[in-house]
Amino acid sequence: MDVAILFGMVIAFLAIGVPIAVALGLSSTLFLLVLSDSSLASVAQSLYQAMAGHYTLLAIPFFILASSFMSTGGVARRIIDFAIAVIGHVRGGLAIAGVLACMLFAALSGSSPATVVAVGSIVITGMVKSGYSKDFAAGVICNAGTLGILIPPSIVMVVYASATDVSVGRMFLAGVIPGLLAGFMLMVTIYVIARIKNLPKGEWLGWSEIFSTILTASWGLFLMVVILGGIYGGVFTPTEAAAIASIYAFIVSIFIYRDMGPLKGRPWLQEGEEDVGLLGMRIWGFTLVTLILYGIGCFVMDFPMSIALWAAGIFLVVALILGALMAQAVKDGWEMLLAVGAVGVFGVLPLLAALWSIWTSDVGVIFQVIQSVMALMLLLLPPAVFVFAMLRAAERLNVSGETYDRSVMVGATAILRSNFENIVMAVPALVHKDTKQTLLEAGKLTVMLMFIVANALILKHVLTDEQVPQHITEAMLAAGLGPITFLIIVNVILLIGGQFMEPSGLIVIVAPLVFPIAIQLGIDPIHLGIIMVVNMEIGMITPPVGLNLFVTSGVANMSMMRVVRAALPFLAVLFVFLIMVTYIPWLSTVLPTAYMGPEIITN
Repeated sequence: MDVAILFGMVIAFLAIGVPIAVALGLSSTLFLLVLSDSSLASVAQSLYQAMAGHYTLLAIPFFILASSFMSTGGVARRIIDFAIAVIGHVRGGLAIAGVLACMLFAALSGSSPATVVAVGSIVITGMVKSGYSKDFAAGVICNAGTLGILIPPSIVMVVYASATDVSVGRMFLAGVIPGLLAGFMLMVTIYVIARIKNLPKGEWLGWSEIFSTILTASWGLFLMVVILGGIYGGVFTPTEAAAIASIYAFIVSIFIYRDMGPLKGRPWLQEGEEDVGLLGMRIWGFTLVTLILYGIGCFVMDFPMSIALWAAGIFLVVALILGALMAQAVKDGWEMLLAVGAVGVFGVLPLLAALWSIWTSDVGVIFQVIQSVMALMLLLLPPAVFVFAMLRAAERLNVSGETYDRSVMVGATAILRSNFENIVMAVPALVHKDTKQTLLEAGKLTVMLMFIVANALILKHVLTDEQVPQHITEAMLAAGLGPITFLIIVNVILLIGGQFMEPSGLIVIVAPLVFPIAIQLGIDPIHLGIIMVVNMEIGMITPPVGLNLFVTSGVANMSMMRVVRAALPFLAVLFVFLIMVTYIPWLSTVLPTAYMGPEIITN
């Protein structure tokens, strides 16, 4: 009866418009003071006990800060350019590119609203100009933006891991296949609609444009490597990875992309140098990056730094020779032959050797597939990006009419000048108004989210003290509840709750209640977590309180109901996806189990 009163107070406060964080905290506090023997001092102690041990929550403010720096228009624009170059030429390609851009940006931000704002503000306008209806464009981005909490790193996954004491790393791995599958399903749906409605398609821009846009976007996309590679490589914990990611995002936004801060609007190549100096700058730039990466590797592995110097020197010699050949090949018309040959020598041959070693080893098939994908990304993609980026630069050099020697000199000057500017502006960048504004916005979002989570944890603590999860578990098991029926009930609860509550707060409340039941029924806790996250996705695009609906309404300058109608066709896709994730556990568990072994529950 007492618990019924507690939930009654929560619902009553929400009904009269009290913010969810206040409703959760106030209801729990009143319950402790009135319906228990607790004092105000014990309330404070309950808050401390609720937050104690949830150290992974420290990752949330750092992920939010990294997202804030990466949410600048420049990062999103570069990702969108890459997506358009890859798939913009098919029917409905711009809409499909919008989904791909959302997937990539989701892997940087971990936030659905941030994904909608960053990508939608550019893609929706572009789609309307290209002949798409505004409703269709808004529906695509509203739904694709939900991938921000499914594709790792995800703030909601961190909250679930904290509420249930499961591994954050496992949750991130578990979200990879479902995230890719959800994005693919949306793309297929868009393509079918595009064929039926004869929606516009773009032009094929060529492989050189694809790899050139990859290069441009690579600084932002490398954040995924920093986070996930650092975690699964054993270099740092999820919390440490989040902290490193925020520093990296700051450096990229301020000093590399120069989308904000004291260097905003100062390009690396000055006016008039864009064509002649691009080839040379890329040669020196790639060399510098090689030196830095090998230097980091030597530091981590405790190898002599001379290895990094030798690697950079060899790379520079190869790059200078290849640049000269590329400049001449463009003039003579055999540049594509040279590019393919260079990729074959520097990328395909090492890849084939690696694949032979992988597929003749005794590791399991899952590991072989994972290692093959990593080999493809590490051995083939970088040489391809390097070669085709140089090809595009050589084409621009040929248009300028300048010599290759001139390009090398201009490129070296640009690298030296720009890095000198970076050093001089390092301290001013820390106190610049753009940095302060970004920190302020990230701080406000962090305070809001952590306030919700803290009050939800108080409620969780009260429910635990009252043994509510145990009573619910005993009642459901006594009623003969099976896994299938249980998951249906969980989905219904989350779908309804997701329409009215913020995802993190709802997860903190519901997860401790259903977690013990799932364990008793033999349901993998990681699988349960992904189910909950997918339900939160759907909740974010369903009225009356779907957060993505409000964000899309603001970005697209459309009424709320119009956005709801626009999102409905794609919402059906997510419902099908939810059923697949719910009843095909393999989608969620195969990667964490293969890489980290089965989940061991100790509580």
